[in-house]
Amino acid sequence: MPRITTSKTITQEIAVRTYVEAALHVTRLLPHPSKVLSNICQRIDVYDTIIKQPDVAAVARRFRDAIKALEWDVTRTTDRSQRAEWAKSVIKALPLNTIIPAACSARDYGYTVFEVMWAQVDGQLRIINLEEKPREWFCFDQENKLILITRANPQGLRVDENWPKKFLVVQHEASYKNPYGNGLLDETYWYAKGLAANFEFHISFLEDDGRDHWMGWVPQSSTNEYKIKVEATLRALRNAAVAVIEEGTRVEKIENKGRTSTSEAYEIFKKSCRGTINMLWLGSDLATNAQGTGSYASSKSGIEIQSSAIDSGKELAEDLINQALAWMLELNNVPDDGSVRFELFDPPENDKTQADIDHIYAQATGRKPSDQLLAKRGYEPGDWVDSASRAQPTGVAQSFESGYDINALIEAAEALKKKH
Repeated sequence: MPRITTSKTITQEIAVRTYVEAALHVTRLLPHPSKVLSNICQRIDVYDTIIKQPDVAAVARRFRDAIKALEWDVTRTTDRSQRAEWAKSVIKALPLNTIIPAACSARDYGYTVFEVMWAQVDGQLRIINLEEKPREWFCFDQENKLILITRANPQGLRVDENWPKKFLVVQHEASYKNPYGNGLLDETYWYAKGLAANFEFHISFLEDDGRDHWMGWVPQSSTNEYKIKVEATLRALRNAAVAVIEEGTRVEKIENKGRTSTSEAYEIFKKSCRGTINMLWLGSDLATNAQGTGSYASSKSGIEIQSSAIDSGKELAEDLINQALAWMLELNNVPDDGSVRFELFDPPENDKTQADIDHIYAQATGRKPSDQLLAKRGYEPGDWVDSASRAQPTGVAQSFESGYDINALIEAAEALKKKH
């Protein structure tokens, strides 16, 4: 007879670390799975120096600037409500220019942690700030729960048990096996270190190997002290073109004909490392090395490629704000029915392509888009007029759909195309 699975077995989680790997762990803390950190015996804060490496800093700053350039709104899946307006007012009071890029840093490090700052405002518990805290202060335990390491508790304290609704963690590509997430700085560590080390070598090469050389011939009976003296004189001659040489010592300048192989190899190496870094942060090396013709083609390619890469960062910021909203609704005894959600979106592009899309939409559907969609498209309230404000023939009944004059929207789209 086949064994019948009981309901207890169905609802219970079986494959957990405490059951499978209990003998392998002597601490409740789950070690970071990064091979880089284990090889160099460092904590995650070692990546703070890597993100300041010029090549990494350039693409990381470009990514953060692209995220900060996004516009935000509270999406309403139902009619405009008091709850949505309240959520929008709360979010508007937050320092989003600091919070949103900080949430995206989880993409760089794998995870980041925010401490939630609460305050009583007009009789309600509101979040007045989300402050990013040093991630090296936090770990995960065998159950993938966030742990705060304190001076009095080196084994850490469970955050959800000791300080409920006080800390929010943002994770990038986290899994059960790796709750620390997948950080881009972990993937690019050796590329950044290689660029920094080879830059120092190349500067030394340009200084010593890239200029003319001086040779000195001394009599065979010369002492070591005299040879050292001549060497020091040649160094002074190389730097100042003035030196005093005793008679009987011959000095000759050997012209450097130029050796490009080392420089070319360094440039190839540098381009390869930079290309990999660009691929990781921006989705493609074309974002900085576009092959299009002309400056417009290059800039357009860069924008499009970057737009496809920022979705992951945008989702991190949206998840953080939406979790904060859910906590506020819960603590203020307001049911969260999913009708209010924070979202980031690209600024409206008032160009001919967008106007053509709106034109096709109007002709295909026979109705105007929502006011929220029109605002995202870049239309202003005066760009079109619906039929409700126009004089209508006497005795002509209007249905709900015919209550909108679709020709007004088409005219607005045509006018927008002419502007561009």
